[in-house]
Amino acid sequence: MGKLPVIAVAGGTGVLGKDIVRALLEPRFRSKYQDVILLTRNASSPAALDSISKGASAREYSTDNEQTFTNALAGVDILVNVVSPVDKEFEKKIAAAVTSPSSNVKLYLPSEFGVDHYIHDFKHPVWGKKKEHFAAVSGRSDLKVCLVFPGLFTEQSIGPWFGLNTKEGKYEFIGSGDTPVSFTSTADIGNAVASALANIPIEGFPERLYFSGDSVTLRQVAGIMKDAGANEIEISNLGLAEYKAKTIAEAGPDPQPAACLRFLMAEGKINNEKNDNELVNPGENLWKWRTMKDYARETRGRPWSNL
Repeated sequence: MGKLPVIAVAGGTGVLGKDIVRALLEPRFRSKYQDVILLTRNASSPAALDSISKGASAREYSTDNEQTFTNALAGVDILVNVVSPVDKEFEKKIAAAVTSPSSNVKLYLPSEFGVDHYIHDFKHPVWGKKKEHFAAVSGRSDLKVCLVFPGLFTEQSIGPWFGLNTKEGKYEFIGSGDTPVSFTSTADIGNAVASALANIPIEGFPERLYFSGDSVTLRQVAGIMKDAGANEIEISNLGLAEYKAKTIAEAGPDPQPAACLRFLMAEGKINNEKNDNELVNPGENLWKWRTMKDYARETRGRPWSNL
């Protein structure tokens, strides 16, 4: 048996990052790694200390100093990046560190963890930065890069920013509302990433991973929430073509991601019908994927009603 890999997570104190670190530290996955390292700007933060108390190591870095991040990657075999891509300069520093001839990183998961924007027919600065970063890290021949696309986060999707106002009992669909959409819990994304890294050899790691905790239409979501306690939900519709054209035209070079995600749902471009669920969780023997019905029961059919 060869040496167990060292895995590091950048951005492991954020919403999704905490779930990835939590899963990596579970005994069923932790035994597959030599060390799980939290790369953080503040190892004394409550979130960092919590992960450290559960068995993670921590290394600090500075966003202003590229060398500190390069130093923090010493001996790291696998890097998971969950840092928000809004800081373009920091993304450049990460790219420089992982593609450096002195880098030990053999597998890199960039900060994707959302929708597959490579199939979009419009430009957006946030997704554009992700494309630029992917291009920047793809030049080192001995570095495996895997893009992870879990669709929408279940816990952050049934809210007014997507036209789903459970507080007022009003749902506004773009198009018919009958197109399946993939929703995945952040806990399940953490489990799926940890399982993939623990059980798939680096040399055979796929270039892309797609997950789908549950695939439901927005009309089905309305029915699920109603049955769970939302009472009556008033549904209205906006035309897809008109909404998309207006969203792109009025927003100029910086359209709101939520507005774009609404028409992408209607276009069927957030439906991971073909996914890698079985690869990371065969027969759901490792865990049960969180369904929209599960989420509805937990929120009594009224998620984000106190917003």
